[in-house]
Amino acid sequence: MNRRQCHGRLGLLGWSALSALSMVGGRAAAQGTQAGQAPLSIVLAPFLSPGSLISVYRPLREHLEKHLQRPVEMLSAKDFRTLAEEARRGDHAVVQLPAHLGRLAMLEWGHELLAAPAAPVTVLVLVKDASAVRSAADLRGRSVGTLDPLSLTATVGRRWLDTQGLSGQVQLLSMASVNSAMYALNRDEVAAVVAADTQLATLPAATPRGERVLASIGGMPGPLLLAGPSLPRAEREALRAALACYVPDATRPVSAANSRHSPLPEAQLRALDAYAAIARQALGPVAR
Repeated sequence: MNRRQCHGRLGLLGWSALSALSMVGGRAAAQGTQAGQAPLSIVLAPFLSPGSLISVYRPLREHLEKHLQRPVEMLSAKDFRTLAEEARRGDHAVVQLPAHLGRLAMLEWGHELLAAPAAPVTVLVLVKDASAVRSAADLRGRSVGTLDPLSLTATVGRRWLDTQGLSGQVQLLSMASVNSAMYALNRDEVAAVVAADTQLATLPAATPRGERVLASIGGMPGPLLLAGPSLPRAEREALRAALACYVPDATRPVSAANSRHSPLPEAQLRALDAYAAIARQALGPVAR
């Protein structure tokens, strides 16, 4: 896949990240081409900036290349709606989706679960440590930064605001990434940020911190890795086995990238159905 194909199909990444992707995957891709194997493309959910995603997922990519004996490239869509629309069309052989979108893909788009991070996700509502915001009511009339409205954290955050009686009384501002949301919080451009604990664990060291947890909503699954309709059965099973034997780095924080991967129990998947319904409504009908 050259840069033009990558940019045209996914509408993604940006020059510096594409260059980084070429560097980390180039040699493996060349070896795979010589061996007659095309790279296996895995499209990641854009919850971090492209450069950060490439960095935190590099150990998993290298593990998969070694285990599968084929080149693996990791890409990311420009936003969650683009990713969801592409998954709904069946554009990708392997795609990572937030749990609620992943459940929708399983129910309606012909996708099959490969694995999910073993560590559950806690969605956090964060304010600056020095902020005067001490309760949910203090957010009334203020702005809250979230990822794309179709992201799991934004969906959970909206439901939390509704339960606090703040529906329509808080302005939700979409942020390009958790990195940028934390910068906005630091600059007082938003009064609060909604993010997952596992996302915070993967932030670059230079990201402004000093936040305080206003609320936490736990027990959510991490992003799901799914086989698209086009991925052959043998490749699905090989990838599922490779994911199952990945050993995370114990010296690094647990995150979606640095975690053991395993299937989810059916009861846990069914618990996502209410969130999948919100995603279905937000996506709307298929464009004709």
